[in-house]
Amino acid sequence: MQTAWIYILILFVTGIISFSLSFLVRKYALSHKLVQSIRSRDVHKKPIPRFGGVAIFLGFWLTAIGVMVFMPGGLNFIETKVWNIDKNLLGVFLGAIIIAIVMLIDDIKGLNWSWKLASQFAAAIVVALFGVTISWFNAPLHLQLGEQAFQIGSLAISWGQIFVVFWIVLIMNVVNWLDGLDGLAGGVVMISGLAIFLLSISPRINQPATAILAILLVGSILGFMPYNFHPAKMFLGDTGSMFIGYMLAILAIISGGKVATASLVMGIPLLDGIWVITSRILHHHSPFQADQNHIHHRLMKAGFSIKQTVVILYSISIVFGYLALRSGREGKFWAMIWLIGVMIFLSLALLVLQWIRRNKHSEG
Repeated sequence: MQTAWIYILILFVTGIISFSLSFLVRKYALSHKLVQSIRSRDVHKKPIPRFGGVAIFLGFWLTAIGVMVFMPGGLNFIETKVWNIDKNLLGVFLGAIIIAIVMLIDDIKGLNWSWKLASQFAAAIVVALFGVTISWFNAPLHLQLGEQAFQIGSLAISWGQIFVVFWIVLIMNVVNWLDGLDGLAGGVVMISGLAIFLLSISPRINQPATAILAILLVGSILGFMPYNFHPAKMFLGDTGSMFIGYMLAILAIISGGKVATASLVMGIPLLDGIWVITSRILHHHSPFQADQNHIHHRLMKAGFSIKQTVVILYSISIVFGYLALRSGREGKFWAMIWLIGVMIFLSLALLVLQWIRRNKHSEG
C-alpha cells in the first residue's frame, strides 16, 4: 500500500498541471475566438470557451506518465504487458484518445449525435478488448456473470465485457447530461472519484493502482474547477464531460467491481438520465435530443439559483458516497432503496414548487 504523502503529491502535481493548462487553453481559445454561440438549452448569457476538457485530459495523462516513470509498477493492474505498459492501462489510454479526438472536433465544429455515440462505443470496446472486465457484482446483490456470451471467430466475448461496454457508454452520457451548470458535473465526478479512492485504499480492498488512477482524476478536475465555478470562465465541453465520465466508469470496474459505490454517488444523475430518456421516448422525441428537463434544470425552474442547485446535488452525492463507503452489501441495497425514495420525493417537491411559482407569476 502506498503511503499517504504519495497520493497527496500526485493530487498536488496533477492539480497544478491542470490549473496551468486551463489558463493556457482559455487564453488560446479567447485569442483565436474559439467560442461557440449560445444554445437554446444553455443557462449562461454570453459565449464562454468549452475546452476545459483539453486541460483535464492532458493534466491527467501527463501526470500518469510521470507516475509510470518515477513509480514503476504504480499503475499496474494485471501482469500482462503490451509495449512494456500494463495492458489494461494501455486500453484505457487508447480509448481516451478516441474520446478526446472525436469530442474535441465536436467542441470546435459540432458533430451529429451518431458520430459521438459511435466513438463512445468504439472507446468502450477497446477497453474491453484490452482486458478490462468484470466477473461479478458483490453489492447490492451478489451476481456472478457467465464466462462466455458468444464467439466471433477466434475471439470469445464474455458477459463481463458486454457489461463493461454498456456501462462505460452509460456513465459517459450521464456525466454529459449533468454538465448543464457551472461546476456541477466536475464536482459530482470529483466526489465520486474521491469515494472510489477512499474505498481503494481501505485495508479491505487495498488496490493502490486504482487509488492512484482515482486521485489522478480528482486532481485533474480540481485544477480546472477554479475556472468552472459560477460564474464560469470556461466549460468542460464534450471533451471534458465525456472524458471524466469515461474515467469514472473505468474506476468503477478496473481491478474488480465498485459499480455499487459509483452508482450510489452518481445515483441522482443516473436515475434522472433514465427518467429523461424514458420521457423523451414516451413523448415521441428522439432520446438524443437535448432539452431542459434534467434535474438541475427542474431545480432552477423551481426557483433555486445556480449555486443552490449545485450545492443540493453535491450534498446528495456526498451523503450517498458516505453511505457507500460505510455500508456492506446489505447496507448498499438499502441505500439504493433510499436513493430511489429521495429521487421520487425530490421530483414531487419540484413539481409542487414549480406549480406554486407559476401561480405566483400568473397572479402577478
